[in-house]
Amino acid sequence: MLQVLVSIQALILNQDPYFNEPGWAHHRGTPQGELLSRQYNEDTFILSLKTMIYSMRRPPKHFEDFVVGHFYRRAQDILVACKAYMDGAQVGCLVKGGVQDVDEGDKSCSQKFKNSVSGCVNMLVKEFTVLGVKDCEKFLIVPKCQNNRVDSIPKVPVL
Repeated sequence: MLQVLVSIQALILNQDPYFNEPGWAHHRGTPQGELLSRQYNEDTFILSLKTMIYSMRRPPKHFEDFVVGHFYRRAQDILVACKAYMDGAQVGCLVKGGVQDVDEGDKSCSQKFKNSVSGCVNMLVKEFTVLGVKDCEKFLIVPKCQNNRVDSIPKVPVL
């Protein structure tokens, strides 16, 4: 059992799990492989955020207290990570207390990823607040208006 758990840890819980997928190891070290690896990590993080939201809304039967306790204790860390990723930190470079293992060169996350994280943050804040977590509101994202002029609002035709 220990060997299985250690193998899973080595294959999944590392900076580049994409290259451990069958058939993708030969892409390691290529520009295309690095791009695909980054996209894989970004997509995985977004799915993790969505799973968090779902789990808070519908915790597994008999694990409700565990789920609530986990997210109550980790809410601030999760939101700090989201903010760092929206600010451009590379997925996988965060540890409690800051950023580490930032590769040299332009390795920041994609704009699509930043937008996706931004789309999840307000839902996370809402769910954390329902759990009783304090001081989450500072992470709320105010939608940016492209044009605040009154005359830019479409007028309803008068019939």
